[in-house]
Amino acid sequence: MHTFASSFRYIFTSVLLAFFSSLLLSQSANEFSVSTFNIRYDNPTDPLLWIDRGEDIAKAIAFFDIVGMQEVLPNQLQDVMDDLPWMSSYSVNRDGNGKGEACPILWQTKSFDLLHSETRWLSESWSDTASVGWDAGMPRIASIVSLHHIASGKVIRVINSHWSHISDQARKASAALVRSWALGNGADIVIVLGDFNAEPDSEEIKYLLNSGLDDTYVVSKTRCKKKFGTFTGFDPAGYAGPRIDYILVDGAEVNWVCADEHIKNGFYISDHLPVHAFISLLIQ
Repeated sequence: MHTFASSFRYIFTSVLLAFFSSLLLSQSANEFSVSTFNIRYDNPTDPLLWIDRGEDIAKAIAFFDIVGMQEVLPNQLQDVMDDLPWMSSYSVNRDGNGKGEACPILWQTKSFDLLHSETRWLSESWSDTASVGWDAGMPRIASIVSLHHIASGKVIRVINSHWSHISDQARKASAALVRSWALGNGADIVIVLGDFNAEPDSEEIKYLLNSGLDDTYVVSKTRCKKKFGTFTGFDPAGYAGPRIDYILVDGAEVNWVCADEHIKNGFYISDHLPVHAFISLLIQ
């Protein structure tokens, strides 16, 4: 049944998409957009199957300059990149054999040159392929790229990761690793993206923010809503769920941030909402 609530959400999402388009078209050489999105792995028991939502996932991130995705299986990345031929990507699957989930980083090919890329495992032996850190239960990874922003000449370091959902110890250690990888690397701007499975008042998030990274949700000049969560479990009624997906930045000013809603057949297109931010490079 098509309810008033679903109609309102559809209209609201359409307005947001139009607003995104106008913002993207009005960007200056010193502005760009960033998105992070846990797209949910291709699970045949989910209420909305990948075959029915994959194109919508691609549309949700299509025109952002830099995108980090999590829980991405090889077939999902192939589908997304087939739909977005104007974007480039980097990823390595966490099992190290071409299978398993990945944390791809995507960027607009016309706007950035790739300078460096690597994958590090969130473990004590972070350079060991498929290594499991602490009591995380499975390999967890961070994808890292350095991009040359053609319009400004700036170098941007992007770190995209997905932390353990079962282990406090693994999340705290992952925060320490990501913090060390974000600092002292010579980049003009650092962007840390991901699903950290930790809320803002957790010890691991506070530790990461103490490194000089700013939470775009907190420091943005404008937020599309006074408050929003990011984990929903596919259910639109879960919009007020916990905020566990982040865009963190250093060396840039944050103009706008939002968690976007895309609904199909009565469900969100993932069990997380995509988070978007528009940022400006600091001019020295």
